[in-house]
Amino acid sequence: MFYIKDIDKFTVSQNLNFFDIVSKIQRNVIKCLIVVDDAKRVVGVISLGDIALSLKKSISPSDLSAINIMNTNFVYAKSKQNFQELSQLLQKYRFLPLLDSNMNPLLIITGDPNKREFRIGNHSIRSKEDFILIAEIGNNHNGSIKNAFELIKKAKHSGAHIVKFQMRDLNALYGDLRRSQDLSTEYVVNLLQKNSLKHEELFECFDFCKEVGTTPLCTPFDLPSLERLEHYGMDGYKIGSCDLSNYDLLNAVIETEKPIILSTGMSNDEDIDSAIKILEDNYSNYVLCHTNSTYPTPYTDVNLDYIDTLKSKTKSVIGYSGHERGFHIPLAAFIKGAQVIEKHFTLDKNQEGNDHKISLLPDEFLYLKKYLDDISKSFGIGYKREITQGEAINRVALAKSIFCSSPIKKGDVINESNITIRSPGNGLNPKYKNALIGRQSLRDIKSEEPFQIKDLQQKEHTEKIRNINNFKWAIPVRHRDVYKLHKLFKPPAIEFHLSAKDLTIKDEEILKYPFDSEVIIHAPEQFNEDFIIDLFSENADVSNHSIKLLDEVFLKTIKICELLNFKQRPKVIVNCGGHSKDKFLEKSEQFKMIKNFIKNYKKLNTYNCRFLAQTMPPYPWHFGGQAFHNQFTSSDNITNILNELNNEIEICLDISHSYMWCNFSNEDIYSFVDKISPYIAHIHISDAANQSEEGLQIGEGNINFRKLLNVLLKIKNRATLLPEIWQGHDDDGQGFRIALNKLANYGY
Repeated sequence: MFYIKDIDKFTVSQNLNFFDIVSKIQRNVIKCLIVVDDAKRVVGVISLGDIALSLKKSISPSDLSAINIMNTNFVYAKSKQNFQELSQLLQKYRFLPLLDSNMNPLLIITGDPNKREFRIGNHSIRSKEDFILIAEIGNNHNGSIKNAFELIKKAKHSGAHIVKFQMRDLNALYGDLRRSQDLSTEYVVNLLQKNSLKHEELFECFDFCKEVGTTPLCTPFDLPSLERLEHYGMDGYKIGSCDLSNYDLLNAVIETEKPIILSTGMSNDEDIDSAIKILEDNYSNYVLCHTNSTYPTPYTDVNLDYIDTLKSKTKSVIGYSGHERGFHIPLAAFIKGAQVIEKHFTLDKNQEGNDHKISLLPDEFLYLKKYLDDISKSFGIGYKREITQGEAINRVALAKSIFCSSPIKKGDVINESNITIRSPGNGLNPKYKNALIGRQSLRDIKSEEPFQIKDLQQKEHTEKIRNINNFKWAIPVRHRDVYKLHKLFKPPAIEFHLSAKDLTIKDEEILKYPFDSEVIIHAPEQFNEDFIIDLFSENADVSNHSIKLLDEVFLKTIKICELLNFKQRPKVIVNCGGHSKDKFLEKSEQFKMIKNFIKNYKKLNTYNCRFLAQTMPPYPWHFGGQAFHNQFTSSDNITNILNELNNEIEICLDISHSYMWCNFSNEDIYSFVDKISPYIAHIHISDAANQSEEGLQIGEGNINFRKLLNVLLKIKNRATLLPEIWQGHDDDGQGFRIALNKLANYGY
């Protein structure tokens, strides 16, 4: 749930014309408007559906105004309604205007009815995986703007979303500074006098934050400081623990209608409850940060379980502001549910002042960000258990299937003596054993052949393959099933997906007669001793071995084409490497890798084969999803490489891989495909989701295949297309058959 106080963007006069209404509703995020009369009272609401209904009226759009379009039978929220009542209303309605007793709008309520959202600057928390990381510089600049600028740069490089400072008017806070104070106060005041930046210097720091691409935030400790910050134009405010019960300051910050982050240190439950009531009564966009204000906080005093109590007290987003040593406690706080994480930041822990002692150095902060990213990806959906892509790969190799132990003829009754259970798991799951026994076989089954799900059907599968008209299509094959699948599908092209073991096969003993299909070869993804091709490597042993192995692949390609009587230049698909073990590389390092690739590619003998580099995902599966791909990923990266090589090589577009990359990098997949389309010679097509779910059946992921077709049609006469569905070859290629027919329905 989110409260929108800037309601002017969503409000229109009842006299506004149709075209201005359409323009305004298209520009706002909730796609709804509230309509007011001349007295600013709400008299109706307009949604996209209301606009569509108005067009069915016998009135020209040019004669329509809000009063003809709006829905006057609308539901609204009343001032002071509690969260539970508002949540129930939002279960039914996408947005709610909150009105006072005179029907004047106060704000708009929208979003998830079960949880409060939080937004500040360009950052938002909408789901449990989201987090905002704040580097608290405070006064760790030691009064030097030069130090402050360096801290800002380092904090940004270390992954901080927000960089936070503090502003005080010492005279407003402490009165006459010449007056004698108690020892602890004198110590603090002396440090503040010595280490504070001038107000104008802080404004320069805020400007510099924006220059380097991070959001500035500041804690005002008094009303004069708040006034200065508000005049500057801050995106939001942090209120320190010492001001949780300072209602004058709290109410003044609330009146700015800016997002608020509020720490709860030095407070008891009564103090916290009172602050929550003030924030809730004013419909504030706020975060409560669990905090212990001891510097440093002993681990025994951190009390992370209190995060659960805070979650029970309010539906707002919860945060954690840590003053303990190290970065491991904030990670635990995130796991407990704190999604705004604040830690002090320094370049030297040995400098004067308590804040330096409990701060993180840039490398430590970078680790905190990395581990928060890792943890955020690990939460999952929670409510159900599904087999992941990596598990599916292991399941084939390690799990069991039901195999035929002695030959069975079509029509024979299957009994227990005909079956055995063993690995690999590429056939019928053992849980179907009892369902299989006693059935009449629908087909001839050889000894050592796995049973398939089709053996549990009532009749043989007879679905035919629909024509794909715009592309020459292919199916993936191995030596062992090439003739079987070719007979079943009669494809215009086939793609041999080679393994390392296939390089040792005597092709002439298997490929004994040719057929009229184009031959495409996919080089092995993993070779003996887990070796992965890497033409980008600067390690001579790695690059030379990669070249040697690819030489074998190209020679194998020529041999297969000769045996199958394919006389054109065959396409050879290669995963070219460019991975790193611990993190994605900086641009400068990636450019060095590209130079290595060009040098190593020039050493290859392709034997006149066409070299197709396959597009890659962010996390390659042949490393168990634990490596990082830097090459043949983004559209810019791909075009840069091909331009450096004067387009000597071509691209195999793997839709799953590239969708995962685009989802990871926020690049639009359809724009991506359009940009690299001049280089595409072959397409691996399947559905995908998130950053790791590839090879899904068409329609079972997140790709819009009709939209994709509109982009791909420009290369229909020169690109081949292959449905690369995970385990699609099972059940006589049923997965491929389904995919091809679905693609035909989309117009491929």
